[in-house]
Amino acid sequence: MSGFWLSLGEKISKFLVWALDNHPGKLFGTSAGFLLGLLLVTLGFWRTLVLALFATLGFILGKRQDDRKDISTWLEKYFNKF
Repeated sequence: MSGFWLSLGEKISKFLVWALDNHPGKLFGTSAGFLLGLLLVTLGFWRTLVLALFATLGFILGKRQDDRKDISTWLEKYFNKF
């Protein structure tokens, strides 16, 4: 029985590598749509929206860190307006 699961895992891995090489946009879009739909069904609209906002903020801050830009000046610029 473990040979079946091993074979299935290899086939899925090969398919994902093929899809990533040949159709990265479709794979990403389908995965993002599936994840968003799953979150909407399990968490509801507002909780999913808050989660997406925090994920976006985390992405922006992480990108600035990767680009070696100072995060504190960006935070001061946007949060000292209030």
